[in-house]
Formats: sequence, structure tokens, C-alpha cells
Amino acid sequence: MKTSLDCMVCFIRQARATGKLATEDLEIRCRLIEQAGGFLKTVDLDRSPPENAVALYAMFARELQTADPFARVKQESNALALSLKQDIAVRIGTASDPLRAAVRAAIGGNIIDYAAQHVFDARETMATCFDREFVLDDYPSLHKAVSVPNAKVLYLCDNCGEIVFDGLLIEQLKECGCRVTAVVREQPIINDATMEDALFCGLERICPVISNGTACPGTPLESCSEEFKEEFRQADIIISKGMGNFETLSEVQAPIFFLFTVKCSEVARHVTVRHKLSSGTLTGNGEMILMQQNWKKYQI
Repeated sequence: MKTSLDCMVCFIRQARATGKLATEDLEIRCRLIEQAGGFLKTVDLDRSPPENAVALYAMFARELQTADPFARVKQESNALALSLKQDIAVRIGTASDPLRAAVRAAIGGNIIDYAAQHVFDARETMATCFDREFVLDDYPSLHKAVSVPNAKVLYLCDNCGEIVFDGLLIEQLKECGCRVTAVVREQPIINDATMEDALFCGLERICPVISNGTACPGTPLESCSEEFKEEFRQADIIISKGMGNFETLSEVQAPIFFLFTVKCSEVARHVTVRHKLSSGTLTGNGEMILMQQNWKKYQI
């Protein structure tokens, strides 16, 4: 998925949001917005929004004099998710189809996103995610794929907090007989999960965890580590969580299932065109998506 003019506007909005989260100093907040304005001249419209965002957030980190401007909200997200984990696990364990319930919880958790256009209530979303319909629902295909004995699954994580519910889905995948490896970011960017967050939330006790070798809020294959690319090539199934992973992998020919909530009008437009949905079906207001990749058919 390429960067659009609407993404350019969103980069400015992200500068404002980052400043509000990271500092009370109005001068610094203004400088972040000014720097984002200058950054727009360097944006490569042929690259995905997450790839362009790497330089933007590195600039924010330098101005704020911290490698992790979102550290506080990441910790809060992890703590919130851990406080909800037991109740969500019970809902999954007592469901008629625990795997589908775990998929719902994992997608619901994707609402925790500090780079999104809209603000959502994570606690409310997790309370209602079991009853909401998916706009796109390729669950039968996912269920069939993970039912193959000893299937090798590469699970691409996205945000902090969310990874707690990813862990519950990974447990269900293992119940199906899958061999799962989870993937996080190499370095902090926005509120994306790193190895530190995976350890804090106990993900490494569920399955092996590696990094993709980047500080990109997505999975740009050309920039990823050789270790990750080898895992990607060998995977029977790739579960891609979140919009950033979708934006960077949407044109990649691979056995991918995209699981995310739509929190952006441009991603909503992209999915609408790709799947020829009726106008207004997707608005970017938190709709839930489970979508199997079919690159040859849907390449745009």
C-alpha cells in the first residue's frame, strides 16, 4: 500500500498527537509540528506509510531527547491488557469455538493504537468484540489452514497491550497443533511491541519470540533481518496483526491472513477498492477484518 496525500495530512496529526503524549512544553510541541511539515518534502509516495514514518518518528525522538517517547502509554497499555487477560481467557475457554473467540479477542485488541486517526476505548472494545460482526471474514480458510498437522505459523505482532491477547490466540493455535513463532519490532517506535514488551507480558513463555530487525511500525521485507526473512519464507501460515503490517505487506505474495481493526480512512478506502465493497461499508471507525491474502487476484 502506497503513501497517499491523506497520509501526508496524517503525519502532521501524528506530530501533534506525539507532542501531547510526550511533553507539556508547548514550544517543543510546536517544533514537532514544524519539523513534520519539513519532513513532508522528503516523503516517498511509492513507499508505504509505515516505511515513511520511520524517519518521522526518529526525528520526534531526537527532538524529545528520548529513544521511546511512548514508553509511558506502552506500559499503561500492557498493564490494562494484563488486567483484562483472565476475563478474556474465560470467555475464550467457554466459547463454542475457542479459536474463533481468540481471533475476535486478538483483533479487538488491535484497537490499542496511538498512531490511528481516531481514539477508541480499549476496555469497551474488548467487552464487545465477541459479539461484533467482521466486515471481511475469512475465518473458514484460517481454520482449515491451522488444522493441518504441525503447521508452521509466523505470527507478526503489532502493538503493546494487544500482544497479551495475541498470546491467547497463539495458545489456541498451539491447541490446533501449530508450531508458532511470534515476531516483534527490533527497536521502539510509536506504541509497537518490542522484545521488552513481549517479556513483560509473558509472550516468550507461550512460544519463541524473535524481532523483525527493524524500527518500522510494520514489516517492510527489504529492511528486515535475514533471520526474520528466512522464517517468513519457511512459514506455512503468516498471521499479520494490525494496520501497519497490512500496509507494508498488502502486495506481498505469501500465505498471509490479515487480522486488524480499521482505524484509518485511507486503509478503509484501500480495502474497499480491493474487495469491491459497497460505499460506506468501511469508514475507518474500528471495523474488524479477517482477510486472507490473494495477491494475484487483489493486486492494485
